[in-house]
Amino acid sequence: MKKNRFHSRLTGIMYFVCILFMCIGLRLCQIQLAKKAMYRSRILNQIEAKDEEIGERGNILDQSGKQLAFNKRQYTVIIDPSKIHINEDQFLKNLQNIAEKKILDLDDSFFENLEKEFQANKKYKVISKKIDDVTKEKIKECLSKIPEERKYLFFKKEIEREYYRKDIYETLVGMVRFTKDSKDKKAGVFGIESRYEPYLAGKTLTRSKYYSRDKKKVLPTSMEWMYTNLNGNNVYLTLDNEINYILNDEIKAQYDALNAEEAYGIIMDPQNGKILGISTYTRNPKDLRNQVFQNQYEPGSIFKPLIVAAALDEGLIQKNSTFNVGNGSIVKYRHTIRESSRTTTGILTTTEVIKKSSNVGMVLISDHFTEEQFEKSLRKFGLYEKTGVDFPNEIKPYTTSHKKWDKLKKSNMAFGQGITVTPIQMATAFSAVVNGGKLFRPYLVEKIVDDDGVVLRRNIPKVVRQVVKPEVSEMLVGMLEETVASGTGSKAKVEGYRVGGKTGTAQLSSNGRYLAHQYLASFVGFFPVENPQYVILVMILKPQAESVFGRYGGTASAPVVGNIIRRISKIKNVSSQEVSKIISTKKKTLEEKPSLILGEEMPDLKGLSPKEVMNIFQATNYDIHIKGTGLVVRQEPAAGKSLEEVNKIEVILE
Repeated sequence: MKKNRFHSRLTGIMYFVCILFMCIGLRLCQIQLAKKAMYRSRILNQIEAKDEEIGERGNILDQSGKQLAFNKRQYTVIIDPSKIHINEDQFLKNLQNIAEKKILDLDDSFFENLEKEFQANKKYKVISKKIDDVTKEKIKECLSKIPEERKYLFFKKEIEREYYRKDIYETLVGMVRFTKDSKDKKAGVFGIESRYEPYLAGKTLTRSKYYSRDKKKVLPTSMEWMYTNLNGNNVYLTLDNEINYILNDEIKAQYDALNAEEAYGIIMDPQNGKILGISTYTRNPKDLRNQVFQNQYEPGSIFKPLIVAAALDEGLIQKNSTFNVGNGSIVKYRHTIRESSRTTTGILTTTEVIKKSSNVGMVLISDHFTEEQFEKSLRKFGLYEKTGVDFPNEIKPYTTSHKKWDKLKKSNMAFGQGITVTPIQMATAFSAVVNGGKLFRPYLVEKIVDDDGVVLRRNIPKVVRQVVKPEVSEMLVGMLEETVASGTGSKAKVEGYRVGGKTGTAQLSSNGRYLAHQYLASFVGFFPVENPQYVILVMILKPQAESVFGRYGGTASAPVVGNIIRRISKIKNVSSQEVSKIISTKKKTLEEKPSLILGEEMPDLKGLSPKEVMNIFQATNYDIHIKGTGLVVRQEPAAGKSLEEVNKIEVILE
């Protein structure tokens, strides 16, 4: 009986133990298999910490390395009051020491609030914001003797984007802002900052580490990470800071003097399409756009060289062709087109049409084109498409097919009305007129370089197409030089240099009607003529000069270009071919005839500039008298006369 009872109990215990182990096994299966992910995440939440490392944004620089957009490191000083227990009084004393040394601006109210937060056991307290590296090191030095305190004080690094001459470069370089897509990191929202965001943006690296529960020890299972360069790349622009400063300085002065509504300018290298300078001014500070790339206007007479070049290239006219403009007006489809100047009458050559800026002459030239030919010429100059410049949101020109033109359209476009272009289109097309006929794609970025100096990308000049023949371009260069020498662009003259260019005065329209005495005054010039290195376009919208004449392109914009050329020629040591030729030939003459210094024969000075005259006689003791402005037309003594008994030389300029 007792034996059976023992066996029954033993069997029961065995069943109980088996069931217990089965339950434990099932529970382990549930934990290890069914709910593995849940428990794993709970454990990781307790021991895992993520370290995030963010690279700095790349810099934007001009072609010489001048920083236009760069980073400035700043720090937020933070303490954790919940971790300060034993040495609370000592910690406060050290903070007061920092305040007494005026390292940080901490007043009495700050310390009163801090003690309350100690009592409330808060975990986050900002002491100061936007401190620099120097201040950071001073704070660390004050706490260096008590390393434990430094564990309760943190420096949160922040990178602030800084800009050189924001008033000048903002509409080109752009800016960074927080966006809904960038989350907690700023991204480029305008200009070069936006266009080259993928290159400029620093990379973000998130690394996971496993710690003990007290967060003091790193567990051996943590992975080691190799260092990687997270910084963004540096973008070098084609801009020249010195040239850009001159452009902005001269345009701003005229913009203010004429109380204009807007003013903008561009300087390009016509031989490759590089943009060397950009300037924009507007009375509307909220207008976040760059008018050079994002506005379009009727260009006026600066458009005429393009049409003349196209007509010459197609063989429709010749350089010595003549056009009878009559009394200065012409009727086309019951619409009268007049000259801007009453003195423009009679028979004009092709050169004189450009030189005198004849509207009627341009209408007569346009009559040689069919509408299809005219549109084809406009397309060749790139006026029916974007230029492809590397600036974001360049606008597409508003154009229509010749099949939709009215009968008057071609005549009006010939002298710059009835067609709209952006300033960058105009400067690019004009460059093709004077550089041998090649249309280049304009560009703003020279190269992109990583943090180690390795060039990742380099933009190179790109010829879109040959627009006109080189000999046609040479003809236009000569015509445009005459326009400055003795035509409507005379106020762009620069002593000692051969300058070419064209004036433009486009009457502004509103609601389909042209406004009285409201103009876009323009001038597009280039120099030196013998080898154009700079094309300069200046546009002034609604200049408010006292006289109507003062609002024209020849008086409002041409002098600005002249001043820009004077200043560029000095800082870049640009010498006219005439000057270098005269210096070299006269140097040779002096070597061959040293008696010239003592006085023998008077050289021929006709056609020279004052600077060139002074260069010839700089090593002599003659008393040089120069009268007038322009180039030499008369001289006394005459060329070839003996200088043996001459002390005074008189030169007349016109």
